[in-house]
Amino acid sequence: MRSNARGGLLLVALWAAVVCGGLLTRPAWPIDETRYLGVAWEMWSRGDLLVPHLNGAPYSEKPPLLFWLIVAGWRVLGVHEWWARLVIALFALGSLFLTARLARRLWPERPAVAAAAPLVILSTFLWSFYTMVLLFDMLLVFFTLVGILGLVRAASRERGGWLLTAAATALGILAKGPAILLWLAPAAIAAPWWSHGAAASPRSWYPRVAGAFAFGLALALAWAIPASISGGRAYGDAILWNQTAGRLTQAFAHRQPIWWYVPFLPLLALPWLLWPAVWRQLPALRALAGDRGIRLCAVWVISGFTAFSLVSGKSIHYLLPLVPALALVVAVLLTGSDAPSRRGELVGISACLFLFGAVIAGAPSLSSSLELPSWVENLPPGVGVAVTSLGILLLFVRPRTPIAGLQIITACSVAAMVLMLAAIGQSATPRYDVRPVAHYLGRLEQEGHPLAHVGKYRGEYHFAGRLKRPLEVIDRGDVERWFSRHPDGYVVVFSSRSPAAGRDEEFRHDFRGGVVAVRHRAR
Repeated sequence: MRSNARGGLLLVALWAAVVCGGLLTRPAWPIDETRYLGVAWEMWSRGDLLVPHLNGAPYSEKPPLLFWLIVAGWRVLGVHEWWARLVIALFALGSLFLTARLARRLWPERPAVAAAAPLVILSTFLWSFYTMVLLFDMLLVFFTLVGILGLVRAASRERGGWLLTAAATALGILAKGPAILLWLAPAAIAAPWWSHGAAASPRSWYPRVAGAFAFGLALALAWAIPASISGGRAYGDAILWNQTAGRLTQAFAHRQPIWWYVPFLPLLALPWLLWPAVWRQLPALRALAGDRGIRLCAVWVISGFTAFSLVSGKSIHYLLPLVPALALVVAVLLTGSDAPSRRGELVGISACLFLFGAVIAGAPSLSSSLELPSWVENLPPGVGVAVTSLGILLLFVRPRTPIAGLQIITACSVAAMVLMLAAIGQSATPRYDVRPVAHYLGRLEQEGHPLAHVGKYRGEYHFAGRLKRPLEVIDRGDVERWFSRHPDGYVVVFSSRSPAAGRDEEFRHDFRGGVVAVRHRAR
């Protein structure tokens, strides 16, 4: 019991380090983070919890659960950016403990698996990075784990299993749409195989599966149907069709070929992919082929990867729900041997950290020749040296057991990620910080000036500027006509280049490799 408490405290401490690294090194960045903050802000300022809005129009791209949670926190804590980003981190932490819970259910005779699996997850660079990014995928990971736990309980004929599955389905849909079914449905369909028949006969199992999913869908429709009526026909069509089957076949963004995820697979497994202790135990998988937990994880990984490869819209963070499944398999392998570690055991992970540090340290001198973003020139070399030093330190470490090695790897991985977040945040924030422009627009709005935005507006300035009214979106050729109707108005113009300041510019700010200018009518 004391060992479990120490392990939990270590996990929370490392998670807190990642959270502090993310919160303290940068503000919310465009386009996604500022857009979702803008939607939450409009939900707060309008008092409309049913239909999310962006720049005054119904926002159909994402369901409302994350926005509800942000607004709920604001009611208690006040309106702060840090709470919105902390919501994601809390779901990431919850997913670590749910993974440990699932490990205890699948391998009750091996408590070390439950101790190791969350550390494997937290050591993964991709996971640590997205712990502090304001996206919806950590919510999807959490509800996937809840649903898998529900299926495991149902397969063991325990009470509450189907209710957990239905709740995970409903909340997963409200978090990120029907994508939750791509993670839960294959595991549910294959349950008679991975549970060794404990799920009862297919004749009795599959009707219960259909019932749980139908009940979860009905719960989600309890929001979607009233929202579609309130938001209008176009909004209703978007949330009931375009964001479900339509997104699967004709993605609005991130359209990529079917093989696009394959080169990125190693990112899901760094740095422990480079640990010989894992590779030495791979032959043991053959002996574990009949293990129900390994079978469940195999269905989870293979079906999820295949399904999301077939979906036209792709982004690497869509695969985050795979990480707990992979971590469970790695934890089973690592805890299956008490063999002492060998000299140079961590050399691969050491080389990975050394390479990352060298890239950070050397990137500023190479940014011009390689045509890298301009902010790369400002990367602090000292951070690269610090990450490199972590890699060198690992060369002299010889952990006594695989679990001790995993703890060391996780601590170094988290430290390296915090340092890299600090380096990127310090260098890139001046180019990606919307607050100077947003605060200026907020002051103009308070003074009663009409505001317009040239070209597509994604809500970048609404939260940071606490704007209460929409920005009118106009084309570049309509600026003068707009000024003729609004002589006291101001127009926001983004240029990908850096033109000389005009006489009609009231304010300008370097932004995303270009310039944002706030213009008034030429006098």
